[in-house]
Amino acid sequence: MDNSTFMDDFAAGAENDDPVTSLYYELVNLMKQILLTMAKWATNSEHLKEVWRTEGVEFKEVTQTLGIGGDTKSDKFLMDPRDVIGEYVEGPTTKRQVLRATARFYDPLGLLAPISVVGKLFQDTWCRGLAWDEILPFDLGALWNTWVTAMPPLAQLRVPRWLGTVDSSRLKVHVICDASERAYGAALYFRSCMVDRNVVRLACSKNRLASVKVTLPRLELLAALVGARLLHYFCQRTFIDITEATLWSDLTVVLRWIRQDLNRWKTFVCNRVTEIQSYTTPSQWRHCPGKDKPADLLSRGVTAEQLKIMDVWWYGPSWLAQPPRQWPPNTPSRRFPSRREWVHQSNAVC
Repeated sequence: MDNSTFMDDFAAGAENDDPVTSLYYELVNLMKQILLTMAKWATNSEHLKEVWRTEGVEFKEVTQTLGIGGDTKSDKFLMDPRDVIGEYVEGPTTKRQVLRATARFYDPLGLLAPISVVGKLFQDTWCRGLAWDEILPFDLGALWNTWVTAMPPLAQLRVPRWLGTVDSSRLKVHVICDASERAYGAALYFRSCMVDRNVVRLACSKNRLASVKVTLPRLELLAALVGARLLHYFCQRTFIDITEATLWSDLTVVLRWIRQDLNRWKTFVCNRVTEIQSYTTPSQWRHCPGKDKPADLLSRGVTAEQLKIMDVWWYGPSWLAQPPRQWPPNTPSRRFPSRREWVHQSNAVC
C-alpha cells in the first residue's frame, strides 16, 4: 500500500472485482487501527459500488484523483479548461497574466501537452524584454487570445483511463521522441498484444520548451534524454521490464551518438548519452520516419479542437499496431556518413 498512497489520497486497482473488494476491506481495517476514516470513495467496479450501497457508504461517480478529474461510470478522464479560462482577462494581456494562466494548466500525465506548448509564451516575453505589467505585442497577444478562446472544446474531451492492458507479459512499451526549434519531448505508448489484434494507447508524455541557444541536433538529443527518463520513471512505478521497451528517434545523428562510443563526443553530447545509456541499451533505439510521428505534436503544438480527433496522438502511428516485420526499417534509407564526414559533421553541431 505504500506505493499507492499520495499525501492524503489512496489510489490502487486490480484486474477484477474480488481483489478490489478485498482491498477495500483491508484499507478500512487499516484505517480503523490508526483511528482514521476515509472521507470519499470512488471506483469503476460495479460490484464494489453495490457493496457500498448495501453498507450505506457514500461514493462519487464523478470525482478527482490527485487533481485529475474522472468519470467512474464511463471510466474516462475528464478535462476541465475552466481553471485556465478563469484567469483569462479580455482585452490587453500582460506577461504576469500569461504566467498566472499557464501555471494553472494542470496536466501531470502530459495528455494535453500538444495544447499547453502553444500557450507557453512566457519565454517569448523574456526574450523580448517585456516588463511584468507591459502589454504583449500584437503578434503574441493575438496568439495568446487564440489559444485561450480555443480551450472550451476540452470540456467535451474524454480520455479512456484503461490502456487495454490485460496480460503484462504481452505488453510492450514504446517511446517516440522529437524536437523542433520551439520545444522537445517524448510520448510513451502501451502496445498490448491480444489474440486478434494489437491495441496501442497513449500512456503519458513529457515536453519542454527549447533553449534559444541550442542547435536542433542537440535538441533532438535532449528529446531522447527526456524519453529515456520518462521510460525509466514509468517502468519503476509500474514494475515493467525496461529492457523490453523500444525507443524511437527520427534523427540519424542522435542514433549515432547513442550507438557509438560516448568517449568520442564532446562534453554536452557525452554527458547526455551517458545518462541515456544508463537507462537503455543502444539496441533498444530505432529509427522513426518523420511523417505520422505523434511526438511531432509535442514540439509544435495543436489546438484543442484538432487534438480531439488526432488518432496519431491517442493511438500512435498506424504501423505501431502492426506486426514488427511491418515496422519501419531500423536503419534509415539514407546512408550514414563516412567516418571523415561524420567527424566533420559532429564537430560542426556539437
